[in-house]
Amino acid sequence: MMIPGLLLVALLVVPAPAQTEVKLALTGAAGQPNPGLALPPFEAEDPKVGADALLAKDLREIVRQDLMLSRRFEVTDEDNAAEPVKGATWRLTAKASKNADKVSVRVKLANAAGGETIFERFYRQDADWLRALAHRISDDIVKASTGRDGIARTRIAFANNRTGHKEIWVMDYDGDAVKRLTDNKSISLLPRFSPDGRSLAYTSYKDGNPDLWMLDLETGHSKSFSSEQGLNIAGGFSPDGTKILMTLSRGKSPNLYVRAVAGGGPAERLTSHFGADSTPTFSPDARQVAFISDRSGNPQIHILDIPTKAITRLTSLNWCDAPAWSPTGEWIAFAGRAHNKDKMDIFLVDITGGQLRQLTHGEGSNEDPAWSPDGRFLAFSSTRGKRSQIWVMDADGSAPRLMADVPGSSVTPHWSPVGR
Repeated sequence: MMIPGLLLVALLVVPAPAQTEVKLALTGAAGQPNPGLALPPFEAEDPKVGADALLAKDLREIVRQDLMLSRRFEVTDEDNAAEPVKGATWRLTAKASKNADKVSVRVKLANAAGGETIFERFYRQDADWLRALAHRISDDIVKASTGRDGIARTRIAFANNRTGHKEIWVMDYDGDAVKRLTDNKSISLLPRFSPDGRSLAYTSYKDGNPDLWMLDLETGHSKSFSSEQGLNIAGGFSPDGTKILMTLSRGKSPNLYVRAVAGGGPAERLTSHFGADSTPTFSPDARQVAFISDRSGNPQIHILDIPTKAITRLTSLNWCDAPAWSPTGEWIAFAGRAHNKDKMDIFLVDITGGQLRQLTHGEGSNEDPAWSPDGRFLAFSSTRGKRSQIWVMDADGSAPRLMADVPGSSVTPHWSPVGR
């Protein structure tokens, strides 16, 4: 989303250590294929209870999709126990039952060759939260088999105008459970999750000025966080959640600021530029900030080293916007174009500026990249379907897919942290 240029103008006038060789492919170690996971049908705890059999089937479908979307396994259906899947590393089995309004599931992940159990757990959940239970199981399987956190319990926030007003919405990482979070009947956009996933910062014109609000996701209550004259836009939280980067214009040129989330203290100014510095994003260690600046002409990606205040330019394209620092620290994703007549596309630049990789190639206008918390996927907005919608692709640009066919125009996605 072009904050530094045309949209920045619109927002102002609407009324009241370097690594140069980083592998991005989502395969196993050293480029090997992902391990195979055999997935037999989940069973009813009591085969005579038809409702339990249906429950087991529904649960398996959700878990199966999660494991496939994780891109950590080659998932193969094992329809006949007498004919086990050949070459699989793992075999996942489960038994499910329902008693009144509770669902119980026993899950086992075993070595496919020898049958040794490597993970076994019993779950009990309200029946109304079957999808949440399935996502938890999937994340536990990923953690048990890879040692890495899964992302099945994450969500994506975004702005959408289906109501006639631009409001903040949220959906599960797989595009399910689309839900509106605000009802400001104004322009609300640029959501940013806090690291604990309990709060969401966003900018809204509900009071006539582009103020920064903080939404409590548990209570649904929003409170004003920054309402200075001009722009008040969240750039992102520090990894520990104690600080938030902001773009403030204070009635003049936009510059970068940082402010403590708690305590209500004043914002600390990070840049002083007569042009436009905007859309900041913290590095994973919070010692550096990537941002957009037109100090050298057209908007480009720059890095600010907070302790020394040194600023380094990374890109030399026609236009750059919306940087997002990867959770692993090696890459900065951004929207940009090489030439004036090009459509906006998603790029990666490494933190030295030595490597530039183009991930999309003119399939509509592609903007607003947002990393998954494991650094393996990117959400972004794209007009490849004629209207702007939220898409997800692998971090190497492969396998793009539409998240959800939400009516209206959807922009500025942001990915939540890993669920706990």
